[in-house]
Amino acid sequence: MLDLLSNARTCSRSGYLICLSALCPNADMGDWRGNLSALKYTEHPILSNTVFLAAWGGWPDAAESATRSLRELVRQFSATKFASIDPEDFYDFAEQRPVISNQADGSRKLTWPKNEFFYWKADDGGRDLLIFIGVEPNLKWRTYTDLIHQVANESDTKLLVTVGALLDSVPHTRSPRVTGSSLNTNLGKEFEHIKYAVPNYEGPSGLTSVLIDRLAQDGVPAASIWGHSPHYLQVAQNPTLTHAILSELQQFISVPVDLTKLAQDSEEFDENLVRALADQQEIEGYVKRLEERYDSEEEYRQSPEPAALVQELEDFLRQQRDTDSTEENEDSTD
Repeated sequence: MLDLLSNARTCSRSGYLICLSALCPNADMGDWRGNLSALKYTEHPILSNTVFLAAWGGWPDAAESATRSLRELVRQFSATKFASIDPEDFYDFAEQRPVISNQADGSRKLTWPKNEFFYWKADDGGRDLLIFIGVEPNLKWRTYTDLIHQVANESDTKLLVTVGALLDSVPHTRSPRVTGSSLNTNLGKEFEHIKYAVPNYEGPSGLTSVLIDRLAQDGVPAASIWGHSPHYLQVAQNPTLTHAILSELQQFISVPVDLTKLAQDSEEFDENLVRALADQQEIEGYVKRLEERYDSEEEYRQSPEPAALVQELEDFLRQQRDTDSTEENEDSTD
């Protein structure tokens, strides 16, 4: 039965549909047909050695910094859209409503939640990119994740990097905080130098953790990157944080990312913030307290871990013993 399902999926990509109900009349094919029809392809690119970048709009996308980061990559690399997930089965449209907008020609356009896959092929034999930009669903998370997993598997994914942004008690007057975490001590060839902390959070989780867990079953390593947005800023977009997230993502991409325009947008954004908050003394006092806490946290973050200090001490003592032993041997020889 599993072989038949696998063959049916393969054939369906070529435009053929096998009626398995005739072969297995007692099988419940409803879920399978629904899952298959929800994933829509316009192309089947052949990718290799792929880095998979994924972000979702909604609560894990403060100031749209995560999804905007990946959209900037799509724009710069002219990445090609090749697949999407139909939203019908995965959203409560009373909660995640479609959006109506006016068009230049006077018509009206209705936009439903989008979940889109893009690809970019490296010209120099580097790592190809698979980029997914979606909206965190309300329903059927496991089915939804299986569809993403299917595309990742077909795209020869070697590393998953999820991107998010959250509201945090950080000041806008300091460098944006971008943190990374990973359960993998080795993210793969070319990424040995990247060392992220092991996550220690426990509690309700988001789709990033669900997808990481799903791909981990195939042995695919993963990292999770989060930008921290000042919670007191009610802004639709934060180019300063987007710039910082892309700077962090650069190490996973085999070609340079042009951050010039974002740097200009960031500078203008910061100047506007200074003017907007200039006469708000209450906010100014609160920001100063955040600055003090931020500075102390950064000092702690940059301090060596206790384990590293112990290892450094052990290495020093070992070198001392080796030196003393060498000197003793030389003295006895004399």
